[in-house]
Amino acid sequence: MSHHVTFKDLPQGGEKFETAKGGKLINTLGFFGGLGFLASLWFFFTKTDTFAYSWLFAVFFCFTFVVGGCFWILLHSASNSSWGVAVRRIWENLANMVVPLAILASPLLITAVNKPLYEWMGHHRTAAEHAAHADHPTTVKQALHHMAVENPHLHVLVTKFGYMNLNTWFSWYTRFALYFLILWFIARTLRGKSLQQEQDGDIKHTIWSRQFSCIVLLPFALTVTFAAFDWLVGLDYNWFSTMWGVYIFAGCAWASMALSILVVTWLRSLGYLQKVVTDEHYHLMGKLLFAFTVFWAYISFSQYFLIWYANITEETRFYLIRNTEGWQAVSIFILLGHFIVPFLFLLSQQRKKNPVVISLGCIWILFMHVVDIYWNVIPERGPSLGLGVLAPYAWVQDIAAFCAVFGIMGFLYLRGLAKYSLYPWRDPRLLESVNVIN
Repeated sequence: MSHHVTFKDLPQGGEKFETAKGGKLINTLGFFGGLGFLASLWFFFTKTDTFAYSWLFAVFFCFTFVVGGCFWILLHSASNSSWGVAVRRIWENLANMVVPLAILASPLLITAVNKPLYEWMGHHRTAAEHAAHADHPTTVKQALHHMAVENPHLHVLVTKFGYMNLNTWFSWYTRFALYFLILWFIARTLRGKSLQQEQDGDIKHTIWSRQFSCIVLLPFALTVTFAAFDWLVGLDYNWFSTMWGVYIFAGCAWASMALSILVVTWLRSLGYLQKVVTDEHYHLMGKLLFAFTVFWAYISFSQYFLIWYANITEETRFYLIRNTEGWQAVSIFILLGHFIVPFLFLLSQQRKKNPVVISLGCIWILFMHVVDIYWNVIPERGPSLGLGVLAPYAWVQDIAAFCAVFGIMGFLYLRGLAKYSLYPWRDPRLLESVNVIN
């Protein structure tokens, strides 16, 4: 594609998004978010034990997008990539949704105390009560060890006491706050440098961001991994997986890139980013989408293969539950829809370069991401797919929670686009990004 854009072709001060132009989508998200929140309040007080799973599913689904937005900023800064400058502000705004997400996630601090959500917390509280009423000084770990004599399954929890606990400096609650704090610090710092550059246009901000990104990549990776273990693996304290952190990360990067493409396409349909984002950007984002389609499949298969080969009871339980009743069909559907369909779809260069066609593919990808997160969380509520004793409340609770969290987050995110320019208009590498050819 032959094109050449100069600074004279771009509006001074960048492009500011007017929420009125996107009012239909924004208001729709706000309506469903409000409606879902009201329904969720009712379920929170009347069906707390089962609703906790629904809220965890919805919160973690949106958490993956915040993580993904943060990752794409870090990757492009650390690798000194220039083509992503044109769409970087989309990722910056996505990553900085961590504060409202933390507020929406706060009910998990309450629902977590219910034994049906995190069973290991119930055991710890029982052990703490035994330790408090013991005739001689006894620690919680010692009390838990005594409980394991009668219940052999608790031996696993005893060995994990250093990590799965509620009363040490590195407890579950401490880590819960730490995850959001670290992500907030990374997202806020990088966007702050990006906004400072719009004041003076100095390349030093780009250099500083690159150095900063290289330093925080490790803390970021640990944050994602630990959060994935605390919130999902913790649903079954007996389960083990050495691939879980990478599995969740792959889904975060995959889904957030699909969402970024949809947001860019939506903005372009409203008349924005017309001279900034080209078919070449769609091609590049499409190739990354393809790469993480394959990467997710590789990690997913590796996890399954290692667990199948080892054939350890505590590990195989994860897949046994998801291959009973209606979940078996969902497992097969994920194999087809999460890998095979997008893999074949994204093979074509023409489809990746066509904004409308690739956007349709991205809608499918987001749908499959919903299915994947749902498949990872909800089976721990019970083997039924909501067709047994939980029906019809299970489906209603899940839909209400999803509408509440995703609707509110989407509403705030799209409105937040109006705060700053839609692209970093004084970044020295902007023209290189706008004129990129690959």
